[in-house]
Amino acid sequence: MSSAVAASMLITQSHQANANINIESVSDYSATLDLEQAKQLLQQVTSVNQFNDVYPTDWAYQALINLIKNYGCVAGYPNGNFRGYLPITRYEAAALLSSCLDRVSVVTDDVQRLVDEFKSELDFVTGSIMLLENRVGTLEASQFSTTTKLKGQATFVAGATKAYGTQNGSDNYWDYDKYHQIVTINGRESPLGATRNSRSWQLTRKAWSKVHNKDGSLREENGKIGREIIQGTELEKHYKDIGSRKFRSRKNWNKDGTAGGARAYNNRYGAATLNYDVRLGFNTSFTGKDLLLTRLRAGNFDNNAFNGSALSLTKLDVSESTFDQVAIDRLYYRFPYRNDELIDYSLTFVVGPQGRNTEALGMWPSVYNLGASKVLDWTSLAGTANVYNKATGAIAGVIYKKKTEEKGDPAFSATLNYVAENGGISDATVGGLFTNNSGGNLLTQIAYGGDQFGVALGYRYGQCGTGQRQGTSFTADFEYNNSCWSKVWNYVDEDLYQGSFVDERTNRSTHNFALNAYWAPEETGWIPSISAGIGQTNIQGKGFFTQSPVQTRSWFVGLKWDNVLSQGADIGLAFGQPNFATELNDNSLTPQDYNYLFELYAAFPITDNITITPSAFYLTRPMGEYTNNLFETQGKGAKFGVLGGVIQSTFKF
Repeated sequence: MSSAVAASMLITQSHQANANINIESVSDYSATLDLEQAKQLLQQVTSVNQFNDVYPTDWAYQALINLIKNYGCVAGYPNGNFRGYLPITRYEAAALLSSCLDRVSVVTDDVQRLVDEFKSELDFVTGSIMLLENRVGTLEASQFSTTTKLKGQATFVAGATKAYGTQNGSDNYWDYDKYHQIVTINGRESPLGATRNSRSWQLTRKAWSKVHNKDGSLREENGKIGREIIQGTELEKHYKDIGSRKFRSRKNWNKDGTAGGARAYNNRYGAATLNYDVRLGFNTSFTGKDLLLTRLRAGNFDNNAFNGSALSLTKLDVSESTFDQVAIDRLYYRFPYRNDELIDYSLTFVVGPQGRNTEALGMWPSVYNLGASKVLDWTSLAGTANVYNKATGAIAGVIYKKKTEEKGDPAFSATLNYVAENGGISDATVGGLFTNNSGGNLLTQIAYGGDQFGVALGYRYGQCGTGQRQGTSFTADFEYNNSCWSKVWNYVDEDLYQGSFVDERTNRSTHNFALNAYWAPEETGWIPSISAGIGQTNIQGKGFFTQSPVQTRSWFVGLKWDNVLSQGADIGLAFGQPNFATELNDNSLTPQDYNYLFELYAAFPITDNITITPSAFYLTRPMGEYTNNLFETQGKGAKFGVLGGVIQSTFKF
């Protein structure tokens, strides 16, 4: 036998001997204890704190607490130790299990006694449950009952604007007795050759003095009033020509710069005001997945700096002009088609006599105003108001959207909607659906995004009369922009400059493009979300003036800090250039339509339903190229800017 084998045998025998010794030792120890001895050694405890050697860091600490609390069947040694680190014998295990089973038996007996005692009550509850199950089954069969919910919002707006720059405007102003000059709409000399010393100007001045008093009121003479005095005379023709011309005035304000300047604007629109906007929406659902929206609205922003009549860029998102009358401003039905679990996309249709194209989109392409109050109308439209122009009227649209596993995950969407602003008018020469005068807006959007990021490409075709909504006064002027008709001088006798202005169809239309994107951080705080957009509009048709814009652009950047001061308190900062002319009808001319906009706001929630939003904005050259008209020298040194401050109090209910 080799030494290796011998060594192996010795090692094996040694291990077997050790094993026998251990087993025998345990057996001897177990033999010294019987069940009664184990019960005597172990004592029941009522709290884990009675053990000296059990600590909260022990891995079975919670299990001991549950056994003691629920069953009271944990025992320890007389000296207060649990000795959880020692192995347990079968006798000890039997003692512990027996004690726990005794407690379970007691609990079971108590439960059975209670069941017997309250048998009648339990039978009643069982019957009620069966009845409820039948009623639930009936409700599930009908799925949904029609409900209508009221969703309202009231906004108080306190604010003011102040203009800076050229104070008095053009040196050519209306003074009946002295400096008086007549100009055409585009600032050039009258087609009749009217100058201060011409016969035509003198006759026009004479015609005006025959019809009007010096204060502008109508004169009365020999029982005739106003134009009746000169009816049938040579002066009548010259008086008619006045309607196509403008009188420059330092006292009156005109957004095309042909009258007044900063002083005239402040006199007309510089006072502080307090206005309101109220919206009452009735949301009705017939299936639980559809929506019939009927919304009432009222506001008193008439004759106000914030309604956009003086300068389109000072218009607020909430400014509504209804002359304190309540009107229906939304009425449409939104419903899904095959929006079930069997397909991975949804199709939603929108149709109604009073809808808005910006409310029928697969994705809103900005987070700048998300969850906060909106201030200026232009910034609330992601800086691309040429595409998202809030066209309102008869609407029909469809939205395709891919479904996601979690709400807020990025998803692809596609939108197509049509809005006819004059869709409720039967006369095809001024309205109707799908006519040349519908005021039609065809908007399409392709987007991909979710809570954290998104990108969208938008396009809108606009019929004549639809406009670009927001921009410099130069681009927002319908005579220059997208009017369906233009004034054309119709000569009867060219040698004598006899004739009149007539309306000519322009067949104008706009092709509007927008590219928007946004990003939001995962956690709110001092890192802001970023929203950006660029837009371009091409205007087609005829009847343009030489200086008419045929192409405009815009760009926008918005930063928003969510929950930066407290929960729900947001700060927003936006800047950019609203629609400004980049190309004129006469390619040899270079537009001077540049302008800039700055907006800053902070939203402070007072309660879950009340928010206070102070804000400020500044507009540089909001008239754009029209700023040049403030000086007779056509822009040499002319300046004009507007500073505004607003406090909005929003109540939601």
